[in-house]
Amino acid sequence: MASFKTITADQMNQTQKKIRNNVSNMLNFLDKCLGQPDKPNRDMPNIYVYEMYSIFTHAVEEYGKLVYMKSLTQNADNNFEVNYRYKFRDHTTKFDLALEQLPESINAVYESGFTKMAMNVLNVDLDNDNNPTDVTFTLDIDTLRKCVFDFRNL
Repeated sequence: MASFKTITADQMNQTQKKIRNNVSNMLNFLDKCLGQPDKPNRDMPNIYVYEMYSIFTHAVEEYGKLVYMKSLTQNADNNFEVNYRYKFRDHTTKFDLALEQLPESINAVYESGFTKMAMNVLNVDLDNDNNPTDVTFTLDIDTLRKCVFDFRNL
């Protein structure tokens, strides 16, 4: 995998547009599922909080990708050099960039920044004794609802 990729201004615009649309679609979906802090969807059972948290985490990370892309400047040939491997695709980098820009309520959900738990909450792995893992965390649906609301209103 190449470390850097050179893209044109048109490719940059297309990429940023696709990222914005993806983030918006994820947040809109979560808003429909969760409702808003003053109008919560009470029909959404708490059992889906892990699935919605995973989608939310992906939206945060993709937003970090957008922040990264917006930080790039054109070179002398009017192209952009994208640090593909270590910025564009790196989970931790994108996550940290996003958290610098997002409301404090979202930072509170990810107190320790990007962790393996944030990405693996839906995955099953084998622990050191070869037993299946069960990633758990405490995030209530009302907190997630507030985070989605705050992110959408950014």
